[in-house]
Amino acid sequence: MIQRLAWAMAILTLGGCGMLGRGKKDMNNKQEIHSQGRGIVVDIVDNVNSELWRLHPALHYLKSEVGGMAVAQGLYQGGDSALRADAAAFWQEIEGEYMSYEPNAAVIKGLDSVLRTRAEAMAGRPSRIDVLMIGGNWCSDTRMGLPRLCKALDVLMASTDGNVVRNREELEYAGVLIRLDYRRVNRDKKLIDGVLAGDIFFGQKSITIGRVPEVCVAHKWPVAGVVGGNPSVDFATESRYAGSIVEMPQVSWEADLLALLAKS
Repeated sequence: MIQRLAWAMAILTLGGCGMLGRGKKDMNNKQEIHSQGRGIVVDIVDNVNSELWRLHPALHYLKSEVGGMAVAQGLYQGGDSALRADAAAFWQEIEGEYMSYEPNAAVIKGLDSVLRTRAEAMAGRPSRIDVLMIGGNWCSDTRMGLPRLCKALDVLMASTDGNVVRNREELEYAGVLIRLDYRRVNRDKKLIDGVLAGDIFFGQKSITIGRVPEVCVAHKWPVAGVVGGNPSVDFATESRYAGSIVEMPQVSWEADLLALLAKS
């Protein structure tokens, strides 16, 4: 496992900041977006079958989300120039923060144990974790924290064989689906994704946006002590809110994530 992780990190290091995807000209679905006048070139690789996606899926999800805003792609076409500048600055810092962070190997093993136990408890029924990242591209805590969370998820994915990158937002670990979502807010703490604004309903709970980043976690598996009057009701059909990591983790990104998943 150690050799595999070292090899994966070496590939990313050789890619360097802003270099990921170069030399991979034969990849399908690659977009090279040149932003004139802002001094940035964003290469977005959305082919999840590529080697880089399989080695660093959470990193590439975050990079593609931030990169799309940096060059006013998709939802952000014709958007505010200040928002684009914030996204461009974040995009340029992501890999450095990612590479600087070293998740704790013992905690990664703990996450592995919890996920496998939860999957077994579901007895073949779908098991899922939703990870909602609420951040501000302008916020230094967001720009430091979210790449480190992505590093923890990617090290987890690389820790054992057989895990799958299902699509750009969904990872499968030991039969548990991990769904990623990054929502951006402006300096007034209003969502800037599409026309959305205000609070977010997540995991059967209304999340009031305040300090960022906030990483909200929900899960879909049986909850100890939850008993319904109708035995035919499946109380795991919808994801349940497990908790949030606000601004900075109390211990570490991987340890706080483990605490949320283990207690619920």
